[in-house]
Amino acid sequence: MRTSFPLVVILTLGVLVVGGCGGSDDNGSDGKATSSAPASTQAATTSASLTVKMSDYAFAPKDAVARSGKVTIVVPNAGRVVHELVVLRTDADPARLPMKGGAVDESTSVGEIADVEPGTTKKVTLRLAPGKYAMVCALPGHYEAGMYGSLTVE
Repeated sequence: MRTSFPLVVILTLGVLVVGGCGGSDDNGSDGKATSSAPASTQAATTSASLTVKMSDYAFAPKDAVARSGKVTIVVPNAGRVVHELVVLRTDADPARLPMKGGAVDESTSVGEIADVEPGTTKKVTLRLAPGKYAMVCALPGHYEAGMYGSLTVE
């Protein structure tokens, strides 16, 4: 679906404003987090930064878009439990990912931010090629509770 430039700008600003709420900015690559905020359906970013807000068992935006190349993914945890964000390179529906040993198969992972504590923010910079990706929280029970989304890299 194509959106007009003003709508993309408005959505991007909305994601940045919502994503700016949260705790400290930790450059660590691990973290867990949750939030009770509802996930938005889709947002686009035209910069090399993407904010994905974690809540209790949801990502906002649920379906994100980023430009290819170096992308810094910022993940504030607005929830009450620890979460993580794992980025998987896959064409599969994020709701129907392959499982391995009772957990999401992370063999196609291109990076992750682990153990984001409630009220904190972490980030990671990844080099992403154009294509489709899934975002998941692979902590026990989180994926099954609906904590997943898509990332389209253009």
